[in-house]
Amino acid sequence: MPRDMFDAMRADPGHRTLGELLQERQWAVDEISRLRDEIIRLASRRVNPVQSASSQRISADRDFDDPLISRRLLRLSDVESLVGLSRSMIYRLISERRFPAQTRVGPRAVRWRAADIFAWQDRATG
Repeated sequence: MPRDMFDAMRADPGHRTLGELLQERQWAVDEISRLRDEIIRLASRRVNPVQSASSQRISADRDFDDPLISRRLLRLSDVESLVGLSRSMIYRLISERRFPAQTRVGPRAVRWRAADIFAWQDRATG
């Protein structure tokens, strides 16, 4: 007998009705949605780029250990808020190789790795 819905989904589908399979599929969709919302909630609680950079800055030691934060990709507006620099200053520092370079994620989209930004902040303030 299955202990939970996940175990039930692993069982041979040839022995279940179409109704049971559809019910399990809906359960899986609901669970994935709940987990995705939980990840977003936890990540946004850790880094809120709308707040001032000094009050929201997270130490790099903790960020590199947390995969949700260290792998997070930031938009330019988020980077501006975190480091307190303007767009033009950020790009000037990148051209001088004094700021982490952006990563291209699409034909017209770039992002910055949060871990790189936090490491830069530590070097700049340390």
